[in-house]
Amino acid sequence: MARPKVDRSTARVEAAESTVRYMMDGVRHVCETFKKRLPGSQPERDAQAFFKQELEGYADETIMEDFAVHPHAFMGFIPIAALCMLAAVGIYFFGGASVALAAVGAALAVFAALMFLFEFLFYRQMVDFLFPKRVSRNVYAVRKPSGEIKRRIIFGGHTDAAWEWTYSWLGEKTGLAIAIFGAVYGLVVSLAASICNAVYVIAARVMEGGLASKWQGGWLVWSILLLAAVPFAFAIMKFINYKVVVDGANDNLSANYIAMAVLKEMAESGLRFENTEVACLITGSEEAGLRGAWAFAKAHHDMLSGPEVETVCISLDTMREIEEMRICQFGCTGTVKNDLAVGDLLRDAGRACGVELPGTELYPGALDSEAFSILGLRATGFSAVSHDAKRYYHTRMDTPDNMDPDCLALSLNICKEAARLFDKEGMKGYDEKRKKK
Repeated sequence: MARPKVDRSTARVEAAESTVRYMMDGVRHVCETFKKRLPGSQPERDAQAFFKQELEGYADETIMEDFAVHPHAFMGFIPIAALCMLAAVGIYFFGGASVALAAVGAALAVFAALMFLFEFLFYRQMVDFLFPKRVSRNVYAVRKPSGEIKRRIIFGGHTDAAWEWTYSWLGEKTGLAIAIFGAVYGLVVSLAASICNAVYVIAARVMEGGLASKWQGGWLVWSILLLAAVPFAFAIMKFINYKVVVDGANDNLSANYIAMAVLKEMAESGLRFENTEVACLITGSEEAGLRGAWAFAKAHHDMLSGPEVETVCISLDTMREIEEMRICQFGCTGTVKNDLAVGDLLRDAGRACGVELPGTELYPGALDSEAFSILGLRATGFSAVSHDAKRYYHTRMDTPDNMDPDCLALSLNICKEAARLFDKEGMKGYDEKRKKK
């Protein structure tokens, strides 16, 4: 797929150097002042209060809303699923003729698979209630139009940072691929073998027959496959390094400051669109499974979906690599489609700034935009990060010293142009073009 070609010498043409310094210095200040901004933590809430105060200087209205979150659930299910898988394997080998144990083994394997599907793949709250509750925050700021509001465009990022991903730090793309593939392999094999074993044990009980050895005939294949999965189960329990909280400079303070800079430059130049409201949404707890975006979209669904004000949302995430700029047309590992017409708006904005923005390829993950899309709202994602995970992604290398000011500047230019195009045309033209395709 074609990648953006950008002349870096002109990447900042429309972005004032003072704004670029504002973004770079701001990210450094937040990283140094509000350390360990885990979802639902006090540093995260303090950083959100800081952003609210900052935005009050550029916006006409700024609100901060608390919401409940179970931050450990999104990644905390991993060791639970691994233990369930190991227990299912143990029952397969040592459960004997016990129908009850065979049923428990199958149930544990099903439970592990469902946690993976709902928590990780679909970003739903399946086991959140099993984990401690915390309080997180969203910050929302708007610059109103000079006349009647007919349209609204929202740019957003998230404030929270993540625990380090062990295998991203140790092996970049290869380490992550092996860990994730191994975990999925183990879940599938343990699920299939446990269900087959339960059916076999029940059938043997009904038929009053004996059980074959797990090391002969067709069972030998299952046994070998299961044993091969055991090391992956132990390895995936170490997927998260709970000793290290990353700075999150690129993921995702970069996006916060780009979204804020849109309002900042409008305020400093005195610009107001006649009928378009421009807003900045800074969510909390994105790293806990898009929980902040979910909370905001649910709480303000009527406002965001109301026919009287056409509303679109563009979520930015990890704006680090110009050559990797992408429109995130789908997310949640391909299970959720974002609004393609909003993506076309962003693509035209990119072209106006001298860069062609292709769509993302399939990747394991999601942006805040998917929470809006799931609820039927018009949204798309905008990212600038390689999905062949680099070593800085979710590791201790995601620091203010490892940012790209040119990428920040170009991203800001594209967002400003998207707002201008949206104010000029709205989505009608883009929707009509989509219908003709």
